[in-house]
Amino acid sequence: MFKTLFAKLTLSLLFIFILLSVMTISVTFIATGLYQQEVMQKLNSEVAGHIVKEIEILQDDRINHPALRKLFHSLMILNPSLEIYLLDHEGYILAFSAPPWKVVRLMVDTDPIKRYFTQKNFIPIQGDDPRDMEKTKVFSAAKVAFKDKPDGYLYVILGGEEYDSIEERIKGSYILSLSLIITAVGLLIAFMVGVLLFAALTRRLKRLTYVIAEFEQNPQIIPDFPAVRVRGDEIDQLTGRFQSMAGKIHHQLDDLQTTDHLRRELVANVSHDLRTPLATLQGYIETLLIKEVTLSEQERREYLQIAIRHCTRLNKLVAELFELAKLDASETRLKPEIFNLVELAEDIVQKFLLSLRKKNIQLTLDYASTELFVYADISLIERVLENLLENALRFVPDNGAVVIALEAAEQQVQIKVIDNGMGIPETELPYIFDRFFQLEKNRNIESNHSGLGLSIVKKIIELHHSFIEVSSKPGEQTQFTFSLPVNPL
Repeated sequence: MFKTLFAKLTLSLLFIFILLSVMTISVTFIATGLYQQEVMQKLNSEVAGHIVKEIEILQDDRINHPALRKLFHSLMILNPSLEIYLLDHEGYILAFSAPPWKVVRLMVDTDPIKRYFTQKNFIPIQGDDPRDMEKTKVFSAAKVAFKDKPDGYLYVILGGEEYDSIEERIKGSYILSLSLIITAVGLLIAFMVGVLLFAALTRRLKRLTYVIAEFEQNPQIIPDFPAVRVRGDEIDQLTGRFQSMAGKIHHQLDDLQTTDHLRRELVANVSHDLRTPLATLQGYIETLLIKEVTLSEQERREYLQIAIRHCTRLNKLVAELFELAKLDASETRLKPEIFNLVELAEDIVQKFLLSLRKKNIQLTLDYASTELFVYADISLIERVLENLLENALRFVPDNGAVVIALEAAEQQVQIKVIDNGMGIPETELPYIFDRFFQLEKNRNIESNHSGLGLSIVKKIIELHHSFIEVSSKPGEQTQFTFSLPVNPL
């Protein structure tokens, strides 16, 4: 029952209010008592003096007991809270108005009396209560002249026994009783309001807990969050943080499912692409072993060349798989530098001269300036251009043409690779960057292409915070376009 946040907050609030009530009542009693004593002492400061003037306390240097008894009797009728004591100069009690069995002190400390005469601005001043060995009370005092002795004192206690207990104070003070009742009602109302506020605050937490529990049961479903204020309190901030976290988890789950699907597809495609060259390679080698005696030198050489061609295809496929795996795992770290893109393009053209001459393909470098500097990883951009050229040469017919266009544009250099080959059908354009997508499978084109080249191109361009676009007109041309920055980001 007391494990919930609401219960704990309510108990904490109750404890605080009880403590506050005790402190309030204590302060009220202390302040009220001091105030009453101050008022009582100020109003009755001259009582002792008037008594000394009006009553002949001493007669022939002796205590006038008949006059004192008459005085005590009159005061008991008029004001029973007053208690009168006659003291000598040392504070010994000579006479008193109370019953003898109630007076427990023989003497009263005179220091408070002396301060009373000299420091009346600092009242209330309390002196010893002859009826109690521990208590002190406010008083009024006046000097009484003795004939052959130092002056004594008329010591008047202003608060009698009926004001000693708290219960009597409350009963005797309507204002104090009313104040305590108002304070108690106010604290009770404040406590109830606090409980309602806590209930309102924890209701949002309960709602958030319910939503989190639902999300925990089924992370695939985006939870229905309560409305979050832009500039809300900590609960709104917590809700917003969880909402953001839930969105990221949801996207990560989608990415994991996509990655798992790609992994399965990758395994299937790799198995297929490895099986064919391996089976062919195994077949030709077995043929060489079985028919080694009967085969001519030319046939043996032809079989070995086919086997080597399939070995080359396998090596290229494995190398590209490793390269793509490193790019996917973010193990490849860019080493950007400023270099001349025109010079890099010219070097790549030199690598493809033999292939171009075999098919009599014309390759053109189109640039307005020989100094087009970019900020990128030169080895990875070289790989991009090589893959795009290999892709173009595979589909360009003999006597065809390929153009590499370099153009400066607003702190970037735009690169285009254009060929006049067979083109790409519009329905297949969205898939050409997918792994193992091979357009030639539907065109009966023979090549060692693995279907990973364009996937590697896309990954490298994304590492450079750019993107690559493709447009094509079937039977006319295909164009790949991407951009590189001129200056460091």
